[in-house]
Amino acid sequence: MILWSARWKSRIGASTIRGMTESSTQKDYLFKTIGVIGVGLLGGSIAAAARQRNLVETILGAGRNPSRMRAAQQSGLLDRGTTNIAETAAQSDLVIVCTPVNHIVQFIQTVAKNSRAGTIITDVGSTKQQICEQLKGTLPAEVTFVASHPLAGSEKSGYEFSDQNLFQDRPCVITPDESVPAEAVSRVRQFWEALGMHVLQTTPVKHDLILAETSHLPHVVASALAATLATENFRYTSTGFRDTTRIAGGDPTLWIEILLSNRDAIVTSLEKYTQSLQQFKEAILNNDEKQLRQLLEDGKKKHDTLNSAP
Repeated sequence: MILWSARWKSRIGASTIRGMTESSTQKDYLFKTIGVIGVGLLGGSIAAAARQRNLVETILGAGRNPSRMRAAQQSGLLDRGTTNIAETAAQSDLVIVCTPVNHIVQFIQTVAKNSRAGTIITDVGSTKQQICEQLKGTLPAEVTFVASHPLAGSEKSGYEFSDQNLFQDRPCVITPDESVPAEAVSRVRQFWEALGMHVLQTTPVKHDLILAETSHLPHVVASALAATLATENFRYTSTGFRDTTRIAGGDPTLWIEILLSNRDAIVTSLEKYTQSLQQFKEAILNNDEKQLRQLLEDGKKKHDTLNSAP
């Protein structure tokens, strides 16, 4: 097994590591200590990116499995890994909750109860309305929650796949409540930007409506398409089918939680998509070349515009 730290060191070079260590005592950090709750792909990649960019002095991590937390610490990903969430919260200036969607509210409340005054909490949840509504008015006044959703990831899972460049040039959506102090919002924005992301701000409701179309619907479509393929036809597939269905490889348990937590918006998106499929079906049945061309050209135009955007 190749330790994550070995891969990391080989990618950034020994001289860079020395420079990071030598300069760490002189640096004014946006957050001196961060705590990552849930050290999987996203949590691990946040730690990796923060480490590589020398953004923080200390990186703490908390998770359910003691052996995996020890391994993450031994790999160099974390300065300290533990199963004690309260301890991690009490020592952190910024806590990032990177658990599955259904557990985010519970963990944020636990973190908030054990945090020092002035601590900022954020998350990486793929849906926002349910989380923000359930947390509203429940947190101590001396801590602040700024909801976040970094739009980055992979069909893989586990801190072993941590990628320090996972967030580079990707969007991150923040959906802070109106009552959240502007300074806290600014610091969370700066943190994501320092990881290489460009930050967008909207409301939790609008976030979920948009992400239903741009993330959740595509996963359903990819899964449905993959499921329709007969096993005996696997050998006839090439890059087109595999590219189109790649995201179907995501963890079903995680995706069940995401889909059910954004049910109404996803159903609306599915209905729109079904109407589009029906238009294709009718055009093909009727040998309607004009309509078929229009549908294909509309799709190509949007694809080309999307892929030419900066």
